[in-house]
Amino acid sequence: MINLIKNELTKIFKKKSIYITLIITFGFIILCNFMYQYNQAGISFSSSVDIDYYEKYLASIDINDKHGKEEYVSVKTELDSANLVKKYGGDNTWQARIIYSQVRIFINQMNDATYNIKNEQKYQAAQKQYNELIAKLDLGDWHYFVKEEIKQVEKNLLEQTELKQQTKNKSNLAQIEEQLADLEIEKQVLNWRLEKEIPYGNDYKNGCLANYQNAKSAIREYENANENHKEEHNNKKQYYGSLETAAIAKYDIEHGTTAGNTSNARGILLDSLNQFELFIIIMIIMIAGTIISEEFNKGTIKLLLIKPYKRTTILAAKFITCILLLIMIIIIVILMQYVIGGLIQGFSSFKVPAVVYNHNTNQIQEVNIIAYMAMQTLGKLPIYLLLMTLTFAISTLFTNSALGITIGLLGYMGGPIINMLGLNLKLYWLKFFVTPNWDLSQYLFGGLPEFPGINLIFSIAIIAIYMLIMLVTTFIVFKKKNIKNI
Repeated sequence: MINLIKNELTKIFKKKSIYITLIITFGFIILCNFMYQYNQAGISFSSSVDIDYYEKYLASIDINDKHGKEEYVSVKTELDSANLVKKYGGDNTWQARIIYSQVRIFINQMNDATYNIKNEQKYQAAQKQYNELIAKLDLGDWHYFVKEEIKQVEKNLLEQTELKQQTKNKSNLAQIEEQLADLEIEKQVLNWRLEKEIPYGNDYKNGCLANYQNAKSAIREYENANENHKEEHNNKKQYYGSLETAAIAKYDIEHGTTAGNTSNARGILLDSLNQFELFIIIMIIMIAGTIISEEFNKGTIKLLLIKPYKRTTILAAKFITCILLLIMIIIIVILMQYVIGGLIQGFSSFKVPAVVYNHNTNQIQEVNIIAYMAMQTLGKLPIYLLLMTLTFAISTLFTNSALGITIGLLGYMGGPIINMLGLNLKLYWLKFFVTPNWDLSQYLFGGLPEFPGINLIFSIAIIAIYMLIMLVTTFIVFKKKNIKNI
């Protein structure tokens, strides 16, 4: 058996197609890391292109027309705001956020007073408030704006609390309680901004604040919903996702880490089995689809079968070879990302452990990166094994490489479509099909499965049944196959 496996490995390592696919994978990993690094650097949206657009648009408006005046004011406001943002360095600066959320209101009022209603008094009032905000922007005092927002939130909280005490209607009371909850979340985010020194912007930390606020609102909505809403599998799945998002965002905010960052070298590594899954599938399907059928097509199967080995031993050796190569390919892809990601984006991010939300304990859990990748690999392994076995079986039964590879790829691409149709059309009998069950990583850390009515034991049983059906059929047919006319 060992000698057979060695011979098979030697034959496969001589194939150029394997090395070509590895080179393509290598290039794609490099491209991904450069793209993610570029996106992390940030892009300013207030470019001269935007300003040129508004200037041309403004020139085309007839200001003498009644409706034209309103349009002119609107476009002029956008142009003035864009120029102001450009002055402070573009949309990636904290000043841009203040300009669009607070200053633009007064720019609009000044333009309206100048070009539409032509009211000097209103223009002066708007200009006074505009100048006060600009003075704060020039000082670089972003803390001032946060404190002002906190004051406004606290004022709204006080008003809603007083209104709650006066309200007797249950429906109105529920709406007030929702508004109070949202305000408390907003206040928490603003306090974090001050405590953790997070100026307004488009960076990762601001993303964490936004993710936390949105996720907490989604959690509250789900928990306050009726039981029918909660029982819907998609709603429950989104709820689990919101719990995870909020917990990881809170962890990063409080610890000053980037555990939830999927764009750095570490983040791509942790998600590499999803990011580069297609290449793993293609390589193993190519191997499994040709390892038997090529022997028939070239006529070398006769030379193989005259050796002192049983047919079942020969077929088992080829199947074990495919499994060994699958494990090697997974390790190679993971190592590629580790080395390439580290060289392009730096190895420092690998010092941070994988941070996950454990739904069993409702707590954040730190996991060693190697242990996390091992768990992910074991969880994803059934997908690769089933597709490999399907390709292996088809190519053996029909002695046709193209057919085996095509069906294997169709199985991979069709899996998500079948699952989506099953969920949308509520075809819950599809839980007995293999695709809703083959990704065991969905159960890690108490996760909710993609499909209702299944669990870990059920999925393992379904996977085992499908594997046995394919393998038993393949071995029986191969054992009885007539090779006289080959």
